[in-house]
Amino acid sequence: MRRLTLAPVLVAVAALALTGCAQDFGHGPEGRVTEKTKDGKKFYLVVDPTKQGKEKKFRVSKYDYHDCNRGSKYPKCIDD
Repeated sequence: MRRLTLAPVLVAVAALALTGCAQDFGHGPEGRVTEKTKDGKKFYLVVDPTKQGKEKKFRVSKYDYHDCNRGSKYPKCIDD
C-alpha cells in the first residue's frame, strides 16, 4: 500500500524537475547576428536590428546559440 501512495509523489517530483530544465529567455530584436559570445554556461547573441551599429546583446538557450551563425537573420535562424 505504501508503494501506491509514493508513486504519485515521485511522478510529481519528476514532472517539476523536467519543467525546471526548460530555458525560456524570450526573444531578442529582429536583425542580423553580428556576434556570438559565451560566458561559462550562458550563451548570448548580439544582433544589429537597424544595421546602424546599435547592437543589442541578449541571452539565448544553447540550442539557439548553435542554430544562429554570424550574418544570419534572427529570429529566422531559430525557426529553421
